[in-house]
Amino acid sequence: MSDSGVSNPKGSGVADAGANADSMVRQRTVPTSNDQSCSQAHNGVLASDEKQSCEQGASQQCSLHLWSKKALLNRKDIPKHLQFNPYIETGYRPLLSVWGCLMSLFYFHNETINIITHGVPMLYILLWWRTLLPWSEITVPILPWTHLVSTVSPWVGSTIYHLFMNHRAGETCYKSLLHLDMFGIWITQSFGALTTVYASVSCLSSSWIWRVLAVYCIVSLWCLYKDFLAVLGGFVGALRVPEKWVPGRLDLLANSHHIMHVVVVYAVYHLHQGAVLDLVWLSGNTTCQLADTKNIM
Repeated sequence: MSDSGVSNPKGSGVADAGANADSMVRQRTVPTSNDQSCSQAHNGVLASDEKQSCEQGASQQCSLHLWSKKALLNRKDIPKHLQFNPYIETGYRPLLSVWGCLMSLFYFHNETINIITHGVPMLYILLWWRTLLPWSEITVPILPWTHLVSTVSPWVGSTIYHLFMNHRAGETCYKSLLHLDMFGIWITQSFGALTTVYASVSCLSSSWIWRVLAVYCIVSLWCLYKDFLAVLGGFVGALRVPEKWVPGRLDLLANSHHIMHVVVVYAVYHLHQGAVLDLVWLSGNTTCQLADTKNIM
């Protein structure tokens, strides 16, 4: 009798046991291939039939690792609108929902430093704004609030942009977030200096003061479009140093955008220090009064 015609219950049992054991192991771990397929499916890279296969065969793995560092991608795996720095090769988040973007705060990726360096100043200003100015010494109206709005605006726009830039709504959402980021920068550039401008013309007559401030605000509005293009051009055409010298080595820390974030925070800090001095001086200003008295005499 041929061996091929005889069944082997014992061997089949051993095989089944081995298969069950292997299945249990697979349920407790997520293979690299499944991680990659899951990330690609959520990133919109796979075709529809492949995506459906991924969702059916690896839905549990996707739910386990969609918001973890295991879902991070290489630059070639993300949409074109997120591939703006050719020297940052790894650490990209896949396209995520709002909740997924928020959950990315709890693992490290190549936008983590950008979010922290501007998110922390934003929270500090929003929570401790009462301590940022010597309110008891300031009697000038409106300007203190204008200054606070100017100092917090770039951090709000930047934090939202970097946190949600990989939203699954795609390029349209990304461009809207970029516009918000640029608008926050424009507010700081234009109205952050309003206190200093007012201090510079405070000894003029009130009619001239309002004329100067009106011209300054109109020019600021006119420059909004040009400021946007200038900042966007600087963003796109930046030198990207030092990551340009060591591609892939500074993906998560100390690349040019991280350095720029720290430098900008330092610059706005000095803007704030100067504005505090101007506000205190304006509140106790006697120089203009003495000048008016001499003119009358």
